[in-house]
Order: sequence, then C-alpha cells, then structure tokens
Amino acid sequence: MKIAYVVLAHRYPEQLIRLILRLNTENTSFFVHFDKKSDDKIYNQLVSELSHLPNVYFLKRYPCYWGDFSIVNASLEGIREIFRKNIQFDWLVFLSGQDYPVKSNSQIEQFFKENEGKLFIQYVDNSVPSDGLWPTRNYDNIDYWHFRLYKLRFVFPAPLTLNSYNRYCKSDATWFRILAFVWSGLMFLFPFKFKRKFPEGFEPFRGSEFCCLPRESVEYIHDFLQENRAVVNFFKNVDIPDELFFQTILLNSPFKDKVINDNLFYIDWDNPNPSRPRVFVKSDFERLVNSSKLFARKFDLSRDADIFDLLDQKTLNDSCHVK
Repeated sequence: MKIAYVVLAHRYPEQLIRLILRLNTENTSFFVHFDKKSDDKIYNQLVSELSHLPNVYFLKRYPCYWGDFSIVNASLEGIREIFRKNIQFDWLVFLSGQDYPVKSNSQIEQFFKENEGKLFIQYVDNSVPSDGLWPTRNYDNIDYWHFRLYKLRFVFPAPLTLNSYNRYCKSDATWFRILAFVWSGLMFLFPFKFKRKFPEGFEPFRGSEFCCLPRESVEYIHDFLQENRAVVNFFKNVDIPDELFFQTILLNSPFKDKVINDNLFYIDWDNPNPSRPRVFVKSDFERLVNSSKLFARKFDLSRDADIFDLLDQKTLNDSCHVK
C-alpha cells in the first residue's frame, strides 16, 4: 500500500520535518510545497535537513494567498509532479504543514487497504446556507468575479464585503471601509447580467481542501486538468476555490457514488483557544486518539510540544501492537 502525501506549508520548518519523519516509511512519498512568500532561508533549511530522504520532493514554489487560486495551483503542482516522476502510489493525501497523524502508519495503511476505491472528501451542496463562521457565503463565492491585485481583493460586480478575505481580515480597517464604499458606488454602473455562469453540466460543492483519494480518482483529476481548461480557469476567479475545486470535479464525475462525506481529519471549530479551528494541546490527547480519524489539524509545535510526544508514543505502541 503506497501513499503519496502532498504537503502545503509556509512556516514552522521543525514541525514540517517532524510531520514527514513521523509518516515516513518505505511505502510513502512526499511532495512538499513551501510558500514562495516565506523566507528562502527556511526553505533551504528544509531542503538540507530532508535531503537524506530520497522519497521527499520539493515542488516548484508559488506565492500563496489565503482564499486565492494560488493554493489550488500549489496542490495541482503536487499532482502534476507525481505523474511527471511516474511515482507509484495507491492513495494521495493532502496535508498542511500544521497537520499530524493520530493513528500509526500501520493503521493508516490498513484503513486504506480496507477501503479500496472509496474517496474520502468532506462536502456540502453549495446551496446549503453557511453556518455562523461563514455568514452570507453561498453563491456569492461563484456568482461574481473575485480577483486579487497583490494583497487587495476585489469583487465584480458586487460589494467588496462578499469576499471572505475582506470580511475576516480587512473589514475593521478604515482604509478598507473607504475603498469598499467607493467600490460599491462604482458597481451601480454595471448591470446584473455581468454575474457569472457556472460551467454547464456541473453542480458546485464546497468543503475542506484536505482529503484522501485513491489513485484512479487522482488520475481522473490529472486528465481533467488537460481536457477541461475552461472549467479550471473558472475557478481562478471564485472565492476560496480550494474549498470548491476538488469537491466540484469529483462529485460531478463517475466517482460520485464512491465519495464518502468524511475527509478523515479531526478538526475542532467549536472550541477555539482562541484560534479557530482549535490548536490542539495535550489536554486534547484522549479525544484525538479515540476518534475514528486518521489525521488532525491544527497543531503548533512552539505552543505545545507535549501533544506531539504523546501522539508519537501512542502511535508507536499501536504500530507494535498491529505487527
């Protein structure tokens, strides 16, 4: 059972190294994308400290911005590189640098063996109203052109507050309120017909970008990228496309009946500390290891290293027990 991990990271090199070493076996390969906006010294440190592992590949670096297609592009670069290098794999898992396994490598492999052919990806229909974390976010994410000019986000033809980054990162800034007021005035000049049309034959779905996919579905995505450029290009101007792209492609594909609405990640949105989602600490240990999930997010080595030690010891014991 061979597993390929595509890991997107932008900080915490020690934590990323620990993640890779923890998951590393003779049956794994790693494709690491490190944000081009991050310090080159950190990137060079990563390359140096992982150079002894022949199964670790560093991807072409792109500057990644939250809520922007650049994150999708980094993930797709991982898929392209897997096929360019003709890497043998049975499963592909998308991780961030702040994720960590809560099951042993043996348990992870065994789970995938027992669930051959299933796609584990979390989703909801895009028409489902968002919860309190994402107010007003439904079809606004695809009905309008969302685009970035460096760090500024614009929405055409609509108010700037319909963009998630603007709502949660800029809405309290005085300069943004002025810009949003001016922009809203300009939008009255454009008729409603400028709203976008979703690609014909596709229904939009959204959910977490982190997922676990069998090889045949990844091959389908790889071929899709070559054969459906117009659909791919549509996502370059939606809001938070990383939470729409894979869900929409796979749930409108021949694999839709094999999709399990569970991405196998333990994520706690309900108990912030104060981060949301919650950054797990040692007091969360029992519920993490007793869950049915394979991975969890998110963690911060600088905030609590004990949780890593506890998980490593538990998974080591579980691995010995499986053997």
